[in-house]
Amino acid sequence: MAAFNAGRHKSVSLINKGIFNCVKNKMRISMVTGLSSIGKVISFRNAGGMGTQVPILAEKLGEKGFDVAIDDVKDFDVLHLHNPLPNFVPLVRRAKRQGKPVVIHARHIPELVKGGFKFDKILYPVFDLYSRWLYNQADVVICATPYVKRWMEQNGVKSKLAVIPNGVDISRFCQDDERRAAFRKNHALEGKFLIFSVGLLIPRKGVRDFINVAKKFEGKDAYHFLWVGSTEPGLEKADISDAPGNINFIGHIPFDEMPAVYSAGDVFFFPTYAESYGNVLFEAAASGKPIVLRDIEIYEDWLKNGVNCLKGKTAEEYAAHIKTLFENKKMRESLGKEAKRLAEEHNIDNTVSKLAELYESLIE
Repeated sequence: MAAFNAGRHKSVSLINKGIFNCVKNKMRISMVTGLSSIGKVISFRNAGGMGTQVPILAEKLGEKGFDVAIDDVKDFDVLHLHNPLPNFVPLVRRAKRQGKPVVIHARHIPELVKGGFKFDKILYPVFDLYSRWLYNQADVVICATPYVKRWMEQNGVKSKLAVIPNGVDISRFCQDDERRAAFRKNHALEGKFLIFSVGLLIPRKGVRDFINVAKKFEGKDAYHFLWVGSTEPGLEKADISDAPGNINFIGHIPFDEMPAVYSAGDVFFFPTYAESYGNVLFEAAASGKPIVLRDIEIYEDWLKNGVNCLKGKTAEEYAAHIKTLFENKKMRESLGKEAKRLAEEHNIDNTVSKLAELYESLIE
């Protein structure tokens, strides 16, 4: 079941090509996303965090001497599944029969179905049972956060669990004042205090909360809100019919242009109800943006209220945090600095090194 978040870019064409040539004739890793086959059936623009991150991982692993293929399963030493689609079950079984290690990346846990997919009440119990079974087929399940690891432990998953953050390319996502000025000019945002969010336009992402907070700032011309992202076939679109005039919904932005979005914003507001990691949050953090987010369990290990973010649960709390950040430049700078420090700890180069160690341990 694919999750489509904001951000398809040219890496998808690399997925369609399938293979990243190896630097040395070493271990062959088959990374399976299924995005190329899905794209033949469903027209979508947003390949999601999986679509943008996997090609980066494959390229960087190639630089370390691994032979990495995406969606090419003719031959491999390690099967690395990034998408829990049921049509991959025969592939998993084949790998196990051949005695080849199976790694499953837990990018999708059942909670992410709620408030995202159409017919989620029907899909959720089915996907819940299927997920537990599938993750138990793996030699190793990669959990992007300690929260996902706890979910596995509490839901009967007996496979080996490894916490490896998805990681963020900190060389790509950094503040760029020239891009900031250009983006603001193109979208008539000069002089505005810009509160922004990035994600699919679905209920789970907290779109209604974003709208309700914006309503509290109607008539206050200094504040403006921006949502970047659209929806995709099969997903439940959030109702934005009553959005106030101080919000822009600008739809999909190609991944290569996203650093300009982060540079242009002043506060990253992330009222999501559930995530397995939240790539966009770490992209905003890498850009040094102060973060206001929903107080949910997944972020309790890494994001500390008043240290590298501000947390809330209601529109009133979010609005109070945003007002404080508008009025307190010192706090904005402090929270942004600490958010960037957190992103540096999640540098994708660290993720690649941990994956390389994991693969090598499975073949020894």
